[in-house]
Amino acid sequence: MTSLTGPDVPARPHIAIIGLMGAGKSTLAEAISGHLKWPMRDSDADIQLLTGRTGREIAATDGVDPLHRLEEAVLLGVLAGPEPTVVTAAGWTVDSEVCRFALKRRAMVVWLDITVDDVMVRMATGHHRRSMSRPEVESISARRRPLMQELADVTLDARLAEPELLAAVVAALPTLD
Repeated sequence: MTSLTGPDVPARPHIAIIGLMGAGKSTLAEAISGHLKWPMRDSDADIQLLTGRTGREIAATDGVDPLHRLEEAVLLGVLAGPEPTVVTAAGWTVDSEVCRFALKRRAMVVWLDITVDDVMVRMATGHHRRSMSRPEVESISARRRPLMQELADVTLDARLAEPELLAAVVAALPTLD
């Protein structure tokens, strides 16, 4: 397995992909995971495995706050692990101070920046995502954009093709063995 080398290894062994819902976090994480031969953890898949329900179902039946607590717990659990992992962070986790702290401390953070227009198009095709109105997406984007910008070690345009995104992340990595 490939591992990061250098002074940041104990503190930042992971690569975390952040971005709004529908940005393509899972797709990019799969590409990075395959390239580096690292395990990948996807918050949506982990939540469904843990609960037997999608995030959309949890939000509809239990409410958004319980979904957010699950998303926070899943991310913090992965980031606490010592094995280098590529992880997708649920969009909400950047609102959590404890998640932001853990991301900065434990991961190289890649932000997939996406427009509200593109979110609306992609949201229509994702059955696991909770549905939101355009004004809600605009509000979330306005609130999270500065948080994601502050967290990001690498910022990428989500409209780029997967090979371009992967190449940019690989170029930004510390020296690999």
